[in-house]
Amino acid sequence: MPTPDSARSAFAEAFGVPATVVGRAPGRVNLAGEHTDYSGLPVLPIAIDRSLLVAAAPNESGLVEVHSEAFEGTARLSRTTPDEGVAAQWHGYLAGALAELTAVAPGSGARVLVTGDLPAGGGLSSSSALTVGVIAALAAAWSVDLPPEEVARLATTAERHVGVETGGMDQQVIALARAGHALRIDFLPPAVRNVPIPAGLSFVVAFSGQEAPKGGAARDAYNERVVGTRAAAVLLAHQMGFEIEADPPLLAHVADVDVVDVLAEELPEKAAARDAARTAGIDVARLTALTNAEFDPALKISIRRVARHVLSEAARVDAAEAALAAGNLKAFGAILNESHASLRDDLRCSTQALDKVCAAMRKAGALGARLTGAGFGGYAVAAVPAGNEDAVIAAAIGATGGPAFTVVPSDGLRLL
Repeated sequence: MPTPDSARSAFAEAFGVPATVVGRAPGRVNLAGEHTDYSGLPVLPIAIDRSLLVAAAPNESGLVEVHSEAFEGTARLSRTTPDEGVAAQWHGYLAGALAELTAVAPGSGARVLVTGDLPAGGGLSSSSALTVGVIAALAAAWSVDLPPEEVARLATTAERHVGVETGGMDQQVIALARAGHALRIDFLPPAVRNVPIPAGLSFVVAFSGQEAPKGGAARDAYNERVVGTRAAAVLLAHQMGFEIEADPPLLAHVADVDVVDVLAEELPEKAAARDAARTAGIDVARLTALTNAEFDPALKISIRRVARHVLSEAARVDAAEAALAAGNLKAFGAILNESHASLRDDLRCSTQALDKVCAAMRKAGALGARLTGAGFGGYAVAAVPAGNEDAVIAAAIGATGGPAFTVVPSDGLRLL
């Protein structure tokens, strides 16, 4: 397992100078509230004991050179035109980070080394850990004090640079989490609170055997669901006789209406964004505008099922928090199972491999299991009675080949 000392040694070996700062940015496992953050609705993730370490030292070159032991290759990006140096997908996150740091120590450069034990491409938020860690380490190297809340805000916008309209869950839990706790995050209005994890409850994560990249077809599928929730929001508001004034329109703007679940069942199964906008009497750009991606307003997208999932999943966040507070592990496990069924049947972001590994972990004694992250591959998480971790890990590896391992709710971002 890489340590701050080993990261400093690797930095000195790579660049011939000592690092002035090392930051630790953990991975993330979401327990409840999947695909709700971009609708302004709550989430309940944990930061985990696997992380990226980001070592940095400043210079006056105007370039940021990043060598990675966690991702492939080396990036060399200009502070003024970082996009021109993007030669690999992970470089896009670096370019986004530098774009958000334009006003921080302009003209300064840096050398950066990234290492760690957080798996990449599997849905444990390695990309967000990279973005949060790089922003925090660079700011510290340039002698600028950024509060963790500001690091999370900048990282959220930076990740949209690669075309995924992320909602902000990953960046906030990575920046703000507390060991031994989940972090309840609300977006409208913004608020966070720590939720203690009860004694006797462990977590196992298991790889499905399918990577979960944030680019290409997975990115497009994710953005379809973002636009689908916006279309659902304006159509529900139209049914209720009002117009959502905020941009973008979110399901959070209508979720508190008592009959919203009933009205959601009257939404069209599928519709194009332009047709939803026409019905609601609004400009379609309010639905399709993305930070750094294009969306076809004529593409038919799921609306009813997406709304059903997001609204029910937000309610599961409340139920999961209550179950943890009461120490009701059986109820908490059942919530994970319900969430996975909704992600599979309504949001349709699960895969056969994710379904298989979840089923295997339940059969081996897990209280409940669900995909974690955006889906379309990646990892699943299981709630496991303490003492039964080895059996659940063995079952998961037998189902999809692994890896599978326990994760411990851990502290968020730290500068070491």
